[in-house]
Amino acid sequence: MTTAQARLAALAEWVKASSANEKAPLGKDTIVRGAFAVFLPRPLNAPPDPFAVGPEHLPLWIPEQQSIADLPPLPTDPTTSQPRVADRLRHLVWMFDGRFHGALIPLSDPAEALQTALDRHLPGLDLDHHPALFLPVWQLVGEDWAWADARLPLVR
Repeated sequence: MTTAQARLAALAEWVKASSANEKAPLGKDTIVRGAFAVFLPRPLNAPPDPFAVGPEHLPLWIPEQQSIADLPPLPTDPTTSQPRVADRLRHLVWMFDGRFHGALIPLSDPAEALQTALDRHLPGLDLDHHPALFLPVWQLVGEDWAWADARLPLVR
């Protein structure tokens, strides 16, 4: 396992925990959270598949060569109790600023190959050392777009 894959595994565990159902405060009901984010392995020479998951999910495309066996499964149900996608993206950026290591790379065009975005934003990134997560910023508008544009790409 490469350093990038070990770091991706740590993030995947956090996503699983953040996606787990939990008991309601009074303990009688279960709060169904749904997936915080969805990891989608993809060849670097291919564009992301924007229809791989529903619009309520936060897709994180990763290079196929960084994929690990224990990624969270693809969700079959809509995310019901998670914050909106833009808020989860902000939280992810915040988590990388202090807890996780890797590269967050913005995708401003769903037709752009992952390698093209990588070469434009972070040429020479060591993919054995840094997990690369490609984020769908093309979905953002207004203040959310400006926020992401000011902070991405991010390498830690």
